[in-house]
Amino acid sequence: MGNAVAPIVSIVAGAVLGITTIMGVVSSQTGAPETSPGNAEVPTLEYGTTTE
Repeated sequence: MGNAVAPIVSIVAGAVLGITTIMGVVSSQTGAPETSPGNAEVPTLEYGTTTE
């Protein structure tokens, strides 16, 4: 019985970790502008420009 419990616990722990990670990424990318890392009005990178 003990040999069957470890893989089941491992699978459940991995599933919980995966779901939590996906939910965190989705919520951070679709959150309100003050909590979302992306901002279309003030881009972090301006493509096609160089700084010297």
